[in-house]
Amino acid sequence: MFEDLPDLGSPVASVPGAAFEAFGGGGLVVLVPDDLVLERQADGSAALLVTLLRSPSAPGGAGGRIEIGFTVDLSFDAVGQALIAQKVPARLVPGELEGGVLEITAQLGTDSATALVPPVVLSPAMLARAHVVVDLSAQSAVLAARLIRESALPVRAVLRLRFPAVAPRVPLELEFDRRRVAQLLAERFGAQAVVSDTMLGQGLDALLADPAVTVTGDPSVIGSDLRAEILGLRLRDELAVSETGAAVRYRLRPAEEISPEPRRVDLATVERVSADRLLTVDPFATARVLSDGGLERYVRTVDVPALPTGRVRVSFAANLPEPMAGLLALFADLRVPALPPFRSQEVMAGVELSAPERRAEAEIVLSPGEALTGQVRLRALLESADTPVEVTGPWRPAAGDRLVLGPESFPLPLTVVRASGAFTDAATGDVRSTAGRLVARLDAGSPLVAVPRESADPPATVVVRPIGPGRTIDLPFGTAPRLDLDPVALPGFGAHRALAVSRVVPGRPPLLVEWRPQSGEHEPMAVRLGTDRPEAEIGWIAASPFQPGFLWRVTRGSDAPGPWSEPVMPADGLVVQVDAGLPEEPVVLDGLELRPDPADPSVWTYVPPGPFLEFGPDGRPALGLVDAGAVCFLQITSRFDLPNATREALPARLLPLTGRPPAAVRAVEVTVTRVAVEVRPPDGTWAPVAESTSSGISPWTTALSATLSADQTAAVKAAVDGTRGRMRLVGELAAGGKNFVNEQDVADLLGKS
Repeated sequence: MFEDLPDLGSPVASVPGAAFEAFGGGGLVVLVPDDLVLERQADGSAALLVTLLRSPSAPGGAGGRIEIGFTVDLSFDAVGQALIAQKVPARLVPGELEGGVLEITAQLGTDSATALVPPVVLSPAMLARAHVVVDLSAQSAVLAARLIRESALPVRAVLRLRFPAVAPRVPLELEFDRRRVAQLLAERFGAQAVVSDTMLGQGLDALLADPAVTVTGDPSVIGSDLRAEILGLRLRDELAVSETGAAVRYRLRPAEEISPEPRRVDLATVERVSADRLLTVDPFATARVLSDGGLERYVRTVDVPALPTGRVRVSFAANLPEPMAGLLALFADLRVPALPPFRSQEVMAGVELSAPERRAEAEIVLSPGEALTGQVRLRALLESADTPVEVTGPWRPAAGDRLVLGPESFPLPLTVVRASGAFTDAATGDVRSTAGRLVARLDAGSPLVAVPRESADPPATVVVRPIGPGRTIDLPFGTAPRLDLDPVALPGFGAHRALAVSRVVPGRPPLLVEWRPQSGEHEPMAVRLGTDRPEAEIGWIAASPFQPGFLWRVTRGSDAPGPWSEPVMPADGLVVQVDAGLPEEPVVLDGLELRPDPADPSVWTYVPPGPFLEFGPDGRPALGLVDAGAVCFLQITSRFDLPNATREALPARLLPLTGRPPAAVRAVEVTVTRVAVEVRPPDGTWAPVAESTSSGISPWTTALSATLSADQTAAVKAAVDGTRGRMRLVGELAAGGKNFVNEQDVADLLGKS
């Protein structure tokens, strides 16, 4: 539940309060929005509209409406460039948002501010594109009209964001009576007082010296500001209730409502908390700049009839993220139940909310003077794999003649996908469903889209394709209400590590290993490997997630540099055998050549040097001579692999020569084409007396038998008695595309036994 949450105890210095290392490591940096921007429409004007209602029967007017659009931005580019400059291995990801509160105030005097728009609670889906539609009271409408006429009045829009995080940890442990602490806070600030988060934290910190709180640890080694911040984050939800509004303020709970049970808090443990961040902008000043100094284009005036006739003109507005993928048409339905005896029939109305404004009006007939109270819902016609599908949202309460329907009224949950300018300059993103259907495409012309998550064929992946060379990246779509796309947040971007390993053989010249990132032109980096340094960590920074790998080459001794390798992709625990493509120099033990196995360098192999005499369990050679007078019978069994004891001793003999123990030593697979027993009279030539092939599997044994003449019998007996050059084993085999012919004198084999 804590992994990948922003760690408030590990902020990134380049963007204070907006970038944190992710808890659990993994090289992630979590970004929190740090800028509130007034949204711009297609013609370059601000997304701002003030509607003033005038009514002869209402002194001072009848109120109005304000419609305003905001976007919140993340500092992907600033943080990414700072991390690259510092060579910090990290990947940027957007943080999860729990919601927000937007409030707009006007500064009328030196110290007074009047609410122009009361606090508006925004869901996480609305934070990607906060399009707010709010009714204005008569007083606020008059204030808005004054703001339009007098350009000197400052307006402040404040967005309070709340996001989950991991609290900072310090070596301090507290034990206290909850109700007693609540009473002490009430004595300090007043019963049920409203305090800021800073005041609450400082009040809790001051209680550390009170006898009601038992402290384990030394508070003096921790700064007072840090102590206050941690105590406020961990304890405020138990002792206070957050006030609705853009300001971070809390109302103390009554002490009698809090349990008197003791509470133990270990500030060194990991705990999930909710943190706040404030973003501000002056929307009227921004709109004035975009319209060359005037606000007239952002204002409209509507006259309201003076006498109630029962005819009510109802306006509908969809406050949804735009554009929406696959949305063919959007409708709003209104139903007002019957009101006997004044009105016996239910009233129904429906309108189409067309893009881009998503506003419409309908006239209904109620009883004269009747206030509109009913239910409203949204219906949407969406694209699908076969035919368009109509989905219907829930009925929600409706009151008044100006109805605003937000994302909670849309029939399906929404995910807002935003692509930064850096992303659209380098790539396109295709949102595809589970069945592979193209749901939406993000590019320079359409960097933002809201995607309905339908249940039949939901969006499953975002396929990111680079505009230039590089790999395609598949991202899981997930179920979060917001998905931000930026090159620095894609897997593969940033710093990487790998381990370069060389096989260590004494007498082999050292290697110079050079490497460079896959993307762009870079000066290669180099490290020297040899018997004193068989491995080294190498690092590189991938400036593009589409080309995240690196290339390497090896120079041995005074040889010319080898060719550059194919790109090697980063991976956890990546190990690169840098001399895998170089010719191997064998290790020779008693004339036996041993080489690492190309498929597994930890295993050493050799070509079996037989034929040898096979020995039985009793240690006697498998050689028998039966003398039957005029003739003799010879029986002999040979093997090609080394004797078991000799082979089992090889790993220990290789260790001082290679610097590391081999995982195994074994013979390569061979094909034995011929095994023969040959004898030679004292003055004659070698002649075979028996021949065959082997068993076909290790140790490649062959059983031979022959009927010997008198001269052949004499040669065999002489060999058994230790005379060399009278009897031998001859073996022919093929291994690795090469043919081998081996000869072993039987007298030598018997002597070694």
